[in-house]
Amino acid sequence: MKKYGLLLIFLFLGVLPSATSWYGPSLTYGTGSDSTRSVATGDLDKDGNIDLVVGNYGEQNLIYFGDGDGTFDTRSATVGSVTSLTREIILGDVNNDTWLDIIVGNHQQQDVIHLNDGDGTFDTIQYIMPSVGSNYTFALALGDVNGDSLPDLVVGNLEEENLVYLNDGDGHPYDSIPLIVFGIAGPDYGNTWDVALAYMNGDANLDIIVANHQQYNYVYLGDGDGTFDTTSFQFGVQTEFTHSIAVGYFNGDAFLDVVEGNYSAQNKVYVGDGTGNLTLSYTFDTLFSKTQIVVAADVNNDTFLDVVVGNGGDEPQYNRVFHGMGDGTLDGGYSLTANQDITWGLALDFFNGDGMIDAAIANVGQNYIYLNLDIGIDTIASLFDSNTFFVAGDTAYCTDVLGSAKIAFALGEAGTLENPEGRTDVILTTSEHNTGNLIPVGGPAINPIADEFNGYFGISYAYVEGVSFTILAGGESIFLDITQYPHEDICIVYISEHNNRNVMLVWGYGWQGTYAGSVYIGNTANWPTHADDHMLMIRWIDTNADGLVQSDEITVEETL
Repeated sequence: MKKYGLLLIFLFLGVLPSATSWYGPSLTYGTGSDSTRSVATGDLDKDGNIDLVVGNYGEQNLIYFGDGDGTFDTRSATVGSVTSLTREIILGDVNNDTWLDIIVGNHQQQDVIHLNDGDGTFDTIQYIMPSVGSNYTFALALGDVNGDSLPDLVVGNLEEENLVYLNDGDGHPYDSIPLIVFGIAGPDYGNTWDVALAYMNGDANLDIIVANHQQYNYVYLGDGDGTFDTTSFQFGVQTEFTHSIAVGYFNGDAFLDVVEGNYSAQNKVYVGDGTGNLTLSYTFDTLFSKTQIVVAADVNNDTFLDVVVGNGGDEPQYNRVFHGMGDGTLDGGYSLTANQDITWGLALDFFNGDGMIDAAIANVGQNYIYLNLDIGIDTIASLFDSNTFFVAGDTAYCTDVLGSAKIAFALGEAGTLENPEGRTDVILTTSEHNTGNLIPVGGPAINPIADEFNGYFGISYAYVEGVSFTILAGGESIFLDITQYPHEDICIVYISEHNNRNVMLVWGYGWQGTYAGSVYIGNTANWPTHADDHMLMIRWIDTNADGLVQSDEITVEETL
């Protein structure tokens, strides 16, 4: 048998992310019918794997112990009552025993702390925080605000003043009435939805950043003794309804900046000047995103902070990822999630140990984990079933399996006498269009089928016979020098839903009138379905002429 080369291109349409983005399939956690408001991450049992704590509204809160591969084992545990009205959950070692404890902020219920017993289990008797007001807690943050090396607790309340509980260093560290009240006084109050602690003015004292609903947002500078300056720095707009903030270095200087996640306006980046003052730098996302949470992290390992946005209000929406440019601006963003959800909580952490930050999404309904997989041959293999294989040879050709998005490599598996190349009589029937279908492009069928494909998916191409072939989509392109790859045919595979428009393009030799390259795709549920735009060019060569292509015969030639 001759040796053949084959070039494979993956094309995901939408908005172009960087070369590294959320690429893997989503995983689920929870019952699928939870009303989750918050999710927190940390290693609760010190086994080296990240665990999840899920805060539910009107249901019991849950712990899911991580297995280290992005999945969570059956050792789930419950904390709190079956009627918890939880709005916020954070983790921290509040009693200085080196084990992470769970702090729960409740709506119209007292806030509670679940102390870790030292083995990943928690006290059956929860530690109830001293009650002040009506307990409309929406936000929590831990940090040492008075310089005694003990974590103090900041509580952001709706329709009430915000509070700071100073840690007294005993087993129940917050059992006194809070010593500090901050924020807008009654009867107006701040309607606080989020709080953060950071060093905003360059001294050694933690400051508080507050996100308010129907009020301005504020920076309160810490005095280092647990009190805060009466003079605050105001930012944002009252009518934007800020529900979340994220703090980090976005423009490359030494001063902390703030991302504002708004429910009734576009999201914004404010850059700091080292005094506590913030200046608007960049506006992103749409007017209708209804953002509930923003989280900042370097998700693509380019050293610049990125922003992950959880959206959803009255109706489901896509969650989004915006890559930082390092100058206080962000790129155009792309959808992180395959589905539109009503998202309230979002946490970023390392769930599968590959050094890439992953995402846990907390929704009303089904909760998800999105693994952030680096793009390479190992990643590609994970998208296929165990029975996936590649075929190269004179007699191989692309074959349609109706409604299954599978490509067989022999006539007997799917082809018909009327359509020996595997092409159906009618290109893209309704059933095929909705459920997935192979469209072979090349030879005598190239023009009509390519035209159909462009009509449905916005893909176009520029073909100069014997010279070049350029694939165009979403303003991006991959150029192939045909003089380097003579006599190729193309088959295009439509995988996943129409709105997400996921496509695989296979380029192979076919000068004898057959399709020389075939791919058998297994479970399509393993394919990513986010509506971003990524092109991955792979070349494989059947070096041992066995008609199959092994993983060590595949190289990644280009990514966009």
